[in-house]
Amino acid sequence: MQLPNCLCHLSALVFSMVVGFILSWRLALASLPFVFLFVGPVLGMGALLKGLGMKMKGAYDKGGGVADQAISSIRTVYSYVGEQQTIDKFSNALETSMRLGIKQGFTKGLMIGSMGMVFVTWAFVAWVGSYLVTQKGETGGPVFVSAICVIMAGL
Repeated sequence: MQLPNCLCHLSALVFSMVVGFILSWRLALASLPFVFLFVGPVLGMGALLKGLGMKMKGAYDKGGGVADQAISSIRTVYSYVGEQQTIDKFSNALETSMRLGIKQGFTKGLMIGSMGMVFVTWAFVAWVGSYLVTQKGETGGPVFVSAICVIMAGL
């Protein structure tokens, strides 16, 4: 499942950039750095989220093991008045997952915030495109389609 998605996104990147350069090479060249502002954070944070997810699964498994032991031997826990001890052990086991959850939430917030670069890119492309149409004599249609191609290449 990963390989077809990767090939689909890579081919969309390449062909969108090719079409963008064919239609308006000046606009595509000016907005090329923004493509890397899209791709870089998404790849880095995606790998970070995957690692955090795996660590969180392990932390939840540890807490689940403590709860499973306590429930399976509830008579022993009750007879030795070990309820508070079991609660403390369970809370300590979930402490790690809580810290990892906070990191995961922060990372997701950064990813969503970095998508604000799409608006910055649209503003830049609109400004450069309007300059190319008014000053350099390019046609509006190819400039607009080139802008869409460059932005879609980054997404």
